[in-house]
Order: sequence, then C-alpha cells, then structure tokens
Amino acid sequence: MTSIVILGMHRSGTSAITRALNLLGGALGPLEDVGEYWERAAMRSQCDALLERFDGAWDCPGIMPEGWESLERVAEVDAGALAAISEYGSPEVLLWKDPRASLTLPFWRKYLGPDPIAIIIYRHPEEVWASLDTRNGFGAGLSFALWERYNSDALRSASGLRTVVFAYSDLVQKQSEIMTELAATLTGWGVPLKDPASTDMELRADQRHHHSSEHFSHPSATPSQQALFAALQETRGVHESFSPPAAMEPSPLSLELIQMRRQLRMSRRELWRARSEHRSLSGSRRKLFSLLIHPERTSRDEHSMGDDASIGQPPRSPST
Repeated sequence: MTSIVILGMHRSGTSAITRALNLLGGALGPLEDVGEYWERAAMRSQCDALLERFDGAWDCPGIMPEGWESLERVAEVDAGALAAISEYGSPEVLLWKDPRASLTLPFWRKYLGPDPIAIIIYRHPEEVWASLDTRNGFGAGLSFALWERYNSDALRSASGLRTVVFAYSDLVQKQSEIMTELAATLTGWGVPLKDPASTDMELRADQRHHHSSEHFSHPSATPSQQALFAALQETRGVHESFSPPAAMEPSPLSLELIQMRRQLRMSRRELWRARSEHRSLSGSRRKLFSLLIHPERTSRDEHSMGDDASIGQPPRSPST
C-alpha cells in the first residue's frame, strides 16, 4: 500500500486535486464517511482532537512544539486515529486530504506506512483571503496569518518525503499538462494509477473564482509571508527527498492575530456554556415555581407511583 497525503491551506485547491487523484484510482475510504470536500469525517475529527490538545482549532491553531507528536496528551488520540485509518482497509493507493494534515502530519506518519508521498498545493494568499472572506468573513490579516501557518507547517511536515509541490493557478490553467506530469511522477514512484488522458478528472477552469497577480504585495502582508510565498514558488516541482526552505519565523503580528482568534473562540465557547447553564437553571426555576403554585400536581405524581413504591418495593410490571 502507498499513502498519498494532500497538504495545503484551506481554499487552496486541495479538494480539486484530491478528486482528480481519486478518479485515477486513489482510495478515499468508506464512502459514507467522505464529505463534499473529499475529506474523511473520522480523520478530520481526530485532527481536530489533536489541535484541541494545544488549545487550538482549524482557524486558530495553537503552538505545537518540536516533538509534540510524542507528548502524553497526544497519545490519547491514538485509539481514534488507528480506528479511522483501519477503515480504509488495504487499498493499493490510500489517498487522504485534509488541510489540517498540514499541521498534524507528524502524528499520522506512523499510520501511513514507511514512505508516504506528500503533494503540496498552494494558492496565492490574496485569493485564499478572498475565498475565506466570502465563506467565513475573515479579514486579510487573519487570512494571511493562517495561510502562512498552514503552508510553512506543510513544508516542514514533508521533510524527507517524496514530494510534489505546485501552484493552484497552474492546475486550473494547465490541467492536462499538470495531471499528466503528476501521474507520470507517481507511476514512477510505483503508484498504480489510471491513464489521465482517458479519465475525466472533473477539473474545470471555472473552479477558480478569485484571481490575483503573480506578485504578493498586499499592504497587510508581512515580510515573512512574502518570503514564504517566494519560497513556495521556488520549490515547485518534484522532490525525491524533500528539503524544506530555510526556517522562516512568522511575524509577531501573525502570531498575535491567531492568538486573538483563539481567544475569541474560547470566549464564544464559554458564552455558549453559560447560556446553556442559564437555560437549564431557568427550566428548574420554572418547574419549582409550578410546583409551588400547583402542589396538587405533586400529590397526583406521588399517587401515580402506586402502593408498591410507597412500601419500598419495585413497581409491578405492566400486564402484557
């Protein structure tokens, strides 16, 4: 079995390339567990559990220190992860796509076989922002910060793996060329796939709804984000053993924006809990008030329990 993992930021074309490879023969797992974006729900829930171990979520990932995948709090996810992976069965080509894998792949390496293949697809940060703004209402600063986190983690996670890096713009503009080259590369690595020339991979030029220039010069972009975009462009191509670009630290502004988003999420969660508790308490108060105003209801309830209950015996079973 060969495992292929699709890495990249949300709204970056990972769904398109996953579906194309699925139609070429990659197995996505049980159909009932595969969602509209070609993601396994069971795998996604385990990724979310991993992010929660560091007080984060997909839109506000926490700091995951070097060697985080070996920490005791992470081991609590092992059983669920193993169960999710086992549901694939034993396909020739295991195909997994989830943007969260960009952040969590170090944990999953032990379940994906000794030599998984990474496919990194990146998209212009301004196009990602436009898509996130439409779907989630995210501003440019937060969108760029998340784009930076996901793509930099994807590059680090692919270290040492057979890896292919390409831009989403290339996929939609040169679909046949890109997929023919990708299929040839994977076949050369021993991955059995169908011929892309005779397979409808459902790639359409109109799948790209937002367009940006080749340069990344938005006023909200930080130098580290611009440097990462340049590094991604330079790493495009096939890598027998991927070596990520020199480490680039995110700007303090990016870290602060994600931290603020994390605090907002936690505040909303606490507000939801408080409202839930308030509704429960209000219900109890209404019930108590009703009993005080209508004590005869209490008498009827107690009487309906019958004589058996009054003498401490279990009530008789109803007649059949």
